[in-house]
Amino acid sequence: MSREKKGNTSRVINSYGGGLEANTMAMLDSSGTKDNRDANEDRLQYLEAVRAASLVPENGIPPTNKMYQAIFQILRFGRTLELITASFQLLSQLHQRFPWVYISDSAASGKHQLEIVDEAWSPFNFGSDVDSDENESSVRSSLFQELIQNLNNGVNESEESNLKILGNMFLFQYLVHFLKLDFTPRNLTYEETMNWSLLKESSLNLLLASRKVNFKLLMKDCLSTIHALFDADGKSISLVELHKGTLSAMKELLVMIMKLDESKKKADMEGITTRGDGVRTPAMEIIVDQLTYDGYLLSSFLQVFADPKLKLEIVLQYLTKYLPKPSVRTRRSHGPQAEDLKSLNGILKTFSNGTNAKSIIKKIGPDIVQILIGHAFLARLTIANPDKSDSITEICNSIISAFTNLK
Repeated sequence: MSREKKGNTSRVINSYGGGLEANTMAMLDSSGTKDNRDANEDRLQYLEAVRAASLVPENGIPPTNKMYQAIFQILRFGRTLELITASFQLLSQLHQRFPWVYISDSAASGKHQLEIVDEAWSPFNFGSDVDSDENESSVRSSLFQELIQNLNNGVNESEESNLKILGNMFLFQYLVHFLKLDFTPRNLTYEETMNWSLLKESSLNLLLASRKVNFKLLMKDCLSTIHALFDADGKSISLVELHKGTLSAMKELLVMIMKLDESKKKADMEGITTRGDGVRTPAMEIIVDQLTYDGYLLSSFLQVFADPKLKLEIVLQYLTKYLPKPSVRTRRSHGPQAEDLKSLNGILKTFSNGTNAKSIIKKIGPDIVQILIGHAFLARLTIANPDKSDSITEICNSIISAFTNLK
């Protein structure tokens, strides 16, 4: 930082009580109205001033909601890559330093307790389904879906010369980061307490519950974006890293949605949900259908998607669609039973029958079968607490038998 910039920043920090807040209002008032070097320099100095006041000191001062709003506007409408990157990093670090949802240990009960900061700032606005215009300082549900669509359409364009595409990637990464910091502690506490309201009020659930979100289309766009990012050729190291970050955020979004579905299913079974909670097709079911319909997405998705438990479940659901229907149990019955098809080993045993193997291969092709079995086996190897009845030894023997018949 130059001596002049240090001096300007110091003056802002020294008058934190009113000066930085005044600068905040100036940022909000001028956001998007000036596009010159001086305006950009002012915004960079403002970001540095917030960092110096909130992150550098051991007892830093949490930003006000207006300050968060100003930083977010710089992220959304910044006219230089430096501004977008700096605001993205600052927001991410501020949320880590000053979480609004977190788990604390209760000395009295010895249990985890969820702490939620009242009236904490959020980049989302779920108060209305009215579409957001470009001057809005918060993101509505419809705009989030549009953002993913734009990512899917923009990956293969000339990104290095298109600041809007790069900005969309940073914006998406930040929004997923925010959703994860809000959802994770809520879901962990829900698993202990079965208090559904904790997840019902999460930003992720509010986002997906919006009437403005076409959930099936959202899932389709997520899968298409994963494929586009996986196949894209980065023209620079920085662009490759941006692709990786966006790809990682997309995976995190899908995992969160599927975990939310799992928790919602448990809540439904316990009878603690209401009609007001709504009903939608589970994400995993949509993903399996989409991978089946658009086979070109399958290989890239399985290579990218890392959660072993969810990946294994996706593969099992995919294969189950093409397996022979379970037979009625009789004393002499040797056909697959319904309970057998809930495990990897049970499904693999289906391939030990030559007739079954030929039927499945005819439906989905030998290459797809090998991809599915290979990824299912790798996922099973990395699951921390697997089903003991699904032993590795039996699975290996079943795989050998299956691949023998696949020949």
